[in-house]
Amino acid sequence: MGKWLGLLLVVLLAAAAAFYFLVHQPQQLALESAQQAAASCERETASLKGRVADLEAIRSQLQQSGTELAAKVAEKEKELDAQRSTQDQLVTELQGEIADKTVQVERVLDQLRVDMVDEVLFDSGEATLKPAGIAVLRKIGGVLAKAENRRIEVQGHTDNVPIVGALAKRFPTNWELSAARATNVVRFLQDEAKIDPQRLTASGCSEYRPKEPNDTEEGRRANRRIEILLIPVPPPSPAPTAS
Repeated sequence: MGKWLGLLLVVLLAAAAAFYFLVHQPQQLALESAQQAAASCERETASLKGRVADLEAIRSQLQQSGTELAAKVAEKEKELDAQRSTQDQLVTELQGEIADKTVQVERVLDQLRVDMVDEVLFDSGEATLKPAGIAVLRKIGGVLAKAENRRIEVQGHTDNVPIVGALAKRFPTNWELSAARATNVVRFLQDEAKIDPQRLTASGCSEYRPKEPNDTEEGRRANRRIEILLIPVPPPSPAPTAS
C-alpha cells in the first residue's frame, strides 16, 4: 500500500511539473511579454502624444506667423500706395520745374526724394529763400503736409568750391552754407506749410555727398542742391512685458 502511495505521489508530482512547464510557465512568459508590450505601447503612445502636442504648437505658431505676415504685407502695400499717391501729387504740382530739370522726384527703396538744384531756391552764395523758391516750396509743402506717416529730412549739399571773400564772414565753409540752407527750408515747411516740427530734420552735408564729379560746371551745378527725403516712420516698439 505504501508502495502505491509513493508511486501515486511521484506521478502527481510529475504531472504537476509537466503542467507547470507545459502550461503555466508559457502562459506566465506570454503574460510577461504582453505586459512588456503593453508598457512599450504606453511609452510609444505618450511619445506620440508629445509629438502631436509639439506639432499642434508649431501649427499654431505658423498660423500666427502667417497672420502677422499677411498683416505686414497689407501694411506695406498701404505704405506703397500712400508713397505712390504722394509722388503723383508732387509730380503734378511740379510739372514745370521737372520739365526744366531743376527738380526731380523719385522713389529710392521705401523713401521718396525731392531733389532741387540750389538756384531754384537761393541766389548764389545765399541761404535766404528767394520768391521763386518760396513759390516752389509752397507747392511741395502742401503735398508733404498730407503725408502724415512720413518723417521729412531736408539735406543741404554744395559743390567743392571753397567760400572766399566777404561771403566767408557769414559762411566760413560749405558746412555752414549747406546747414543754413537746409535749416531755412525746414523753417519754411514748419511756419508756412504748418508741418509738425517733430517730423522735420535739417542737416548740412557740405560737399561730401556729390551726385556728380565736381570737375565740370554741370557736375558742380548738380551737386549744389537741396534734397527733401520722405522716410517711413517705424512702428512703435512693443511695451516690455512684466517679468
